[in-house]
Amino acid sequence: MDCSTRKDASNSITVAADCPTNIDNELLFVLLKNRNVVAIDHLLTGMMDKKIYLEHKVVSTIIEVNCSHCRPKGALLAFKYSVTMGISIERTGYLSLIGLLIRSNMFSKLVEIVEEMTRAGYSLGTYLASLLIIRLGCAKKHTLAMKIFNLLPDNHKCTATFTALISVYFSVRRVTKALEIYKIMCTKGFCPVLGTYDVLIAGFETNGKYAEAEHYRKAKKSKSLHANSGSQESVCIEGKICNLLFSVDVVL
Repeated sequence: MDCSTRKDASNSITVAADCPTNIDNELLFVLLKNRNVVAIDHLLTGMMDKKIYLEHKVVSTIIEVNCSHCRPKGALLAFKYSVTMGISIERTGYLSLIGLLIRSNMFSKLVEIVEEMTRAGYSLGTYLASLLIIRLGCAKKHTLAMKIFNLLPDNHKCTATFTALISVYFSVRRVTKALEIYKIMCTKGFCPVLGTYDVLIAGFETNGKYAEAEHYRKAKKSKSLHANSGSQESVCIEGKICNLLFSVDVVL
């Protein structure tokens, strides 16, 4: 009886070791160790077809390895695998992928990545969200910038991110839309800071609206005088981020 039991157990171990899932996983770890990214692409495609599940940390590592090799194709393949398999990867994986796509001027996938990142319970944070919106503005991708802004949680829709979005619409000469966003910002209780005024002044001047630019220049001067008059009014962290990104008068 004992001999038979040991034999059955031995057979079970052999079957487990020879299981295609285990073999694929072990091979993947070897390829990751050797940074063989092309072979990882082929193996990951097969694992996706066979619905073989990987731990979220492994998928994040695959994305980060591809990003370190400047391989958007491989990183996006791993991202597609995570979405197909319903795996939420680590925040660093999402951020690495976003950074790589920005550096590669590949903007079309950014909204989907931020959507998945948000669904996984992660946030870009005010500073990174503002930078992403600004970068999309530089690329004249105002529609994508608005989609990214709309995906932000309410506590990240603040002076900094609103100002970033205003700058985007000025950059594509949508002056009316930029002013509309500014008014929405104020209506929601977010006070403009020096960085906001600098965006408004530069935006109106660039688009030939000199009277409007002068109006906000006076408003900025009044704000500066009020701040320097001994007022105890404090600038919130989001306002400080906005000034850091946009104010021409910021002192580091």
